[in-house]
Amino acid sequence: MPIKSETYRILIASPSDLTEERQAATEAVYEWNSQHAAAESVVLLPIKWETHAAPQSGIRPQEAINRQLVRGSDILIGFFWTKLGTSTGVADSGTAEEIDQFVATGRPALLYFSSRPIDPNKIDIKQHRKLRAFKVATYKKALVGGFSTIPELQQTLLRDLLRYVRDTKARAPSRLVTKLDEVSKVTELLLTHRKNKITSTEYQRFHEELFGARRRSNAGTTDPVEPGEVGPNGYRVGYTREGDKVEWIPDEEHPGKEWPLLLRRNDKAILGAYQEFWDKVWWNRHQNWLYKIQTGETPLRSEQKPVLEQAKKAARRIERRYGGKKNLGWDDFEWGLLSGRLSALSWVMGSQWEESLDT
Repeated sequence: MPIKSETYRILIASPSDLTEERQAATEAVYEWNSQHAAAESVVLLPIKWETHAAPQSGIRPQEAINRQLVRGSDILIGFFWTKLGTSTGVADSGTAEEIDQFVATGRPALLYFSSRPIDPNKIDIKQHRKLRAFKVATYKKALVGGFSTIPELQQTLLRDLLRYVRDTKARAPSRLVTKLDEVSKVTELLLTHRKNKITSTEYQRFHEELFGARRRSNAGTTDPVEPGEVGPNGYRVGYTREGDKVEWIPDEEHPGKEWPLLLRRNDKAILGAYQEFWDKVWWNRHQNWLYKIQTGETPLRSEQKPVLEQAKKAARRIERRYGGKKNLGWDDFEWGLLSGRLSALSWVMGSQWEESLDT
């Protein structure tokens, strides 16, 4: 029998030295759902930049993650081991900036520090010093946890997430009260608009200017670069050796050097991404054909046998090109992302929109 449930989006945040822990945290969230979702009427959805962020140009990479993932998440799980991460220009690292965003908006951030052993020769001294300073500051203003093994991290997350969900449910107002409050606010807004003679067009224009997506600057949409042209952040615009159009941002960690903020990718990169997506679409369709042959749903005709052998060879070439079958499967969420990406790339490559949607 179906159950009604609320969904909480769990943002998993960490520097790059915690790959195993990120996967372990994801598995812990799934295990939490298995144990508690039905009883608590709550489903937790793990959110990670590597699985949920889409490419976006013209803004800082971390700002793209903030807009796509951070602002829409409900709980942050953050953990650190040997490093804090690279400065984003706004905060000491991407993870630190994500935590700051959560704290600033009053959302919960569950932070953990790993004491897992590490070879001292692999420690970046500068990064470790930054992490220690961050750790000292964090201990002064927040209650944090620790772990020394992957199983310990998972058990800690199961416990802390359950406590958070139950505390949140206990404090939450009833749905009826919340709905009535929303209706009251909308009514008050409408009356204010009428009193001040604000038209719907004026309100919509104001809303888009205040909350809408940031408009692309001319620097990101025109070629060639004009003399003295600057990007959206006020720095010079140019090209990388690969042909990407970028804004050269001063590197705070390395005075006198710059790093490229991507404004638009080069044609070769666009074509390469387009070809990769089509390869993977074809490979998945080929697997579906094999499955239908094996199950008898689509019997193989004699005239199709040479075609099937050629298709198998092509599939093996694609598997070698992309590192094996493990990198070629797609779940429903990934298929949705692929459809949108391939549609946009097809349109850029000259297809009409109705043609570009055929994935």
